[in-house]
Amino acid sequence: MPSAPLGYVLSRPELGGIVYHCYAHGRDDAGGRPWLRREDSLNSAVAWMIQHEGELSALTGRLYPEPDEWPV
Repeated sequence: MPSAPLGYVLSRPELGGIVYHCYAHGRDDAGGRPWLRREDSLNSAVAWMIQHEGELSALTGRLYPEPDEWPV
């Protein structure tokens, strides 16, 4: 059975290049998706998310659900 993601990596143009921002899956008290960190490469961003899976799982458990729930 598929489960909800722990987070997202989004690319953004910055200072003439692309950077990758890591966000948690869920919403904080203000309704935003919590920003976690910035990396200079997609591989680094994804690796960080995988290496911190336990912490991300605990964090997402404390957040409000996304407006459109992940299919189960």
